[in-house]
Amino acid sequence: MKSGESDSSQIQLLGELRKGDVKAFEAIFETYRDKIYAFSYKILKSRDLADELTINVFSKIWEKRASIQPNLAFQSYLFRIAKNQIINLVNKASLDSKLQDQLIVSSQYYRNSTEEEVIYNDYLSLAEQVLNKMPKQRRKVFRLRNEQGLTYEEIATELGISKNTVKSHLKVATAELRKTLNMYPEKTFLLLCVLLRSTDI
Repeated sequence: MKSGESDSSQIQLLGELRKGDVKAFEAIFETYRDKIYAFSYKILKSRDLADELTINVFSKIWEKRASIQPNLAFQSYLFRIAKNQIINLVNKASLDSKLQDQLIVSSQYYRNSTEEEVIYNDYLSLAEQVLNKMPKQRRKVFRLRNEQGLTYEEIATELGISKNTVKSHLKVATAELRKTLNMYPEKTFLLLCVLLRSTDI
């Protein structure tokens, strides 16, 4: 099938989906399910979470079917929903220790394209500004935890302070980064990925 014919066929399917046609929804699901799953798994590194997120994405599509614009880029729309679902998941994980155990976030993902490299570097610059405003000891604790991956005990030994002091520094540093996060919602996912690494393991 030629590209024009394929586009025309999808526009027709989306038009039927808007009307609540279940078969049209199933066809759209079969077309994009693997792409959304692969995208989710690449970030989350969890088959169960990627499955759950994929289901949630298409549930949203069904719920919002009446607002779908068949002539607009549907795949981009799908991936925006997936990104928002991932952000929601990471936000939830920041408050749910069990979900934190499931969620594995690979920062290498953000270096896979020129655009992602720019976003990642933009994040680093922003985080650096926040860190540089922190007291020296707090900054050291945060860097040892997030840049070198040391445990609370290892950081305490390295700096000659107690484990509770390490926890206190990280708690305050995390709060300061969260304040920044609220000012830059488009960087929510990137910032939360780092904040999750600051939790005790």
